Amino acid sequence: MSGPPDRILDLDLAADLDGLRAAQTAIERHCVAVGVPAAAIARILAVFEEIFTNTVKYGYRGRDGMRIHAFLSGTDPVRLTVEDSAPPFDPTTWNSAPDLAGDLSTRPVGRVGIAMVMGLASSARWEALAPGNRLTLEFSTGEEV
Repeated sequence: MSGPPDRILDLDLAADLDGLRAAQTAIERHCVAVGVPAAAIARILAVFEEIFTNTVKYGYRGRDGMRIHAFLSGTDPVRLTVEDSAPPFDPTTWNSAPDLAGDLSTRPVGRVGIAMVMGLASSARWEALAPGNRLTLEFSTGEEV
């Protein structure tokens, strides 16, 4: 982790639209305050939204009262950690290659989000929690993708 401990953003979020909005605002403000380039902020926000919404939709299956924890630290790389208490799911081993064959109207829905997450992050590590998941992603800010 780079930077002093006081430069860590620690979020405890409701797993709902209000939680997502609050997180996006806090992440963007934090990144601007520590000098993360705009292009990296855009990647971090896109990845966070995908992880958050997938957790709510597929992990928690829309159940009320669930929480998602997120931590953001460093400037190069920026480290984003997202924790939940959903059933185990390791996106780093899932076949996330999107099915891009054929006409758009005949393609299956989905399968591009995890590919996007893995493509925009410099590295990804998943850990099982008891219960839940911890996904730690790093984003290089020195050389934009």
